[in-house]
Amino acid sequence: MYHISDIKRFLRCERLYSYKKDENSVFRPYLRSDDNIFELIKVFLGIENCYEGVRNDPADRFFSEIDHYDWFIHPRFMDNQMRMNIPFMHKKDGCFDLYFLYYGTIVKELDLLTYRISTQVLERQGIRTDDVYLIYLNGDYVNEGEMDPSRLFVCTDTFKGKKIRDLIAQDSVDYEDCIRKMEEFDPESQPAKKGRYCRMMGLCEYYERCFPDEEDEADDSILTLVSSANKNKMYRQGILTLKDADPDQLEGSKVQYAQIMASRNNGVFVDRYPLKLWLEKLSERPISFIDFEWDCYLLPVYEKMKPLDDVCFEFALYYIDEKGHMEHRTFVSTGDCRKEFIEALLEYLPEKGPILAYNAQGAECLRLLELAQMFPEYEEKLEAIVARFHDLAMPFIEGLVYDIRMQGNYSLKKLVDICSDYSYQDLDIYDGMEAVYSWRDIGKGDPESDDRIVENLKEYCSLDAYGLFLVYKWLIQLIVESK
Repeated sequence: MYHISDIKRFLRCERLYSYKKDENSVFRPYLRSDDNIFELIKVFLGIENCYEGVRNDPADRFFSEIDHYDWFIHPRFMDNQMRMNIPFMHKKDGCFDLYFLYYGTIVKELDLLTYRISTQVLERQGIRTDDVYLIYLNGDYVNEGEMDPSRLFVCTDTFKGKKIRDLIAQDSVDYEDCIRKMEEFDPESQPAKKGRYCRMMGLCEYYERCFPDEEDEADDSILTLVSSANKNKMYRQGILTLKDADPDQLEGSKVQYAQIMASRNNGVFVDRYPLKLWLEKLSERPISFIDFEWDCYLLPVYEKMKPLDDVCFEFALYYIDEKGHMEHRTFVSTGDCRKEFIEALLEYLPEKGPILAYNAQGAECLRLLELAQMFPEYEEKLEAIVARFHDLAMPFIEGLVYDIRMQGNYSLKKLVDICSDYSYQDLDIYDGMEAVYSWRDIGKGDPESDDRIVENLKEYCSLDAYGLFLVYKWLIQLIVESK
């Protein structure tokens, strides 16, 4: 039995599909949804009496109920090993309108592969389809005390001025051919080929399984070249290290230059003068190092929230005062803790001095500006805090510093590994999404379990914040050593 998600994964990377299919991992969504979105859409569409499919429904259940309802939610269908379901179907005049969902507020592109396979399966089952609609979230909607489904969603049958139905009909998908290739594919029968997905968002989790010989690759392997369209090509051409990169195959970014110079200069590149100027901006004391954790909500479950808004549930803070003493503060709470978060931040954070975070403008600063919009009584104070932020990622994004041990990865975790003996692998919570999933589990177990989760959250977030200090100290050391 196959699902559309299997075909998508196979078309993306044959090996990814092959390795994933043998795993029994539990799907954990990135977006939190405490409310049943389908119940809200039923209200939005005015659905009262309807068929509702459930997991593992037999394929013929829909046909046994087809004459009893006008609306069908999650009916399941099976055709030649392809199993799929439709979010909403509406019967009219002997055919059906189809309603698909988009879990976002701005539809940038359509999931035409899903729509095409779905309509083909239905047609092969003798089910005629007519209009195709897309339901997505209204980005301008604000919860004013309780959710109003009539304004929470948008429903359309067009995309960029064209009928979705017509866009689907422009092409077809031979999913039977895909299934045949999926069944025939054997990852052991042919060598792995590098593709754009191998390192798109960091290393693929199966990269070492596909390329076991690369465990011995040098830290300055050409394969670590960032934002490069030609690194795999150069590797096949026998160009194995950064220092030997072909200039005609480079994009010429500052980071690429830093990587190549590090490879040629005993493993480290420091653009000393601009880095020194940047660090001088941070000479005032107190100086603060802070990290936030937050959960992204699909639906605006709390007052003043919009769809896809975030709830900050934790921060960890280290700061060095005027006398050189370091202080440490943490905050963790549950539920709608937005105001509690703000008040704790205002209490613990020094009233002056620079504040360092990693990717600050797209993370901590953005969260504070969102909170300022939700709670205008704190707007002035929060905006004043935002103005004090400095992004510790900047020296690495701008190519002012590169160490070949980074291997093309300048995440905070990678930098902490390089410049200290601390390791996230020693923690029970080791990354941001694991922190979110753990936070979601608070209240589901006994008090002892909840206490353990809170302590684990504090340890993880605190290492992120302390890691900022470690990297900051390392940059100062690099300036001294580069004289």
